[in-house]
Amino acid sequence: MRPATLLAMCLLARALAGCEGERNRPGTTAPQPGPAGYPAPDQVVENGQHVITVQGVRKAVMVAERLYFYEQLGKVVGDTIEVTFYDEEGTYQSTLTARTGELQEATQDMIAKGSVMVRSEDSSIRTEELRYDPAQDLVTTDQQTEIVQRGNVIRGRGVTADPGLKNIRIRGGSAVLRTEPDVGAPPPPQDTTPPAPGPGTDGAP
Repeated sequence: MRPATLLAMCLLARALAGCEGERNRPGTTAPQPGPAGYPAPDQVVENGQHVITVQGVRKAVMVAERLYFYEQLGKVVGDTIEVTFYDEEGTYQSTLTARTGELQEATQDMIAKGSVMVRSEDSSIRTEELRYDPAQDLVTTDQQTEIVQRGNVIRGRGVTADPGLKNIRIRGGSAVLRTEPDVGAPPPPQDTTPPAPGPGTDGAP
């Protein structure tokens, strides 16, 4: 066999082996279509995780059934996401769940869409779209929103809050529906049943 032919066969074998290794890399899948409304991604990671940081401080961790990476767009898109928020000391604040999440890699800003729910220890926010700005440490939405806080249900349009849901501002004419009776509500009816006779009495005057 000629040396040139042997060299060509060796190079081909190495190229095929390299492609096979890339295809079977743990945690990645072969090229596939992106989520609805997005082009084909550069990389897909199953059960992926992305840490959101600001100046080296961990602010949140996004976990998704699939993470789609777009190098040219500078975006990471998550499918069926769960985001855990932390404060400056690394203490847990709240958890966000949504159908999708889009992260801008340059700013780490994130938009969650579809059945968005944020839960802290004593409050929750439910809406269809929510933005997270890690630099400002705020979550915001212009969508219709329902908030449950300390037994009260608050419905309004447009919300700004910290990720721990300690300070919540509602815009656009909210309504408050309280679980306790309204002030000025009529008192409950009085029980007019006569008391039963005491021990040793027959009920006679």
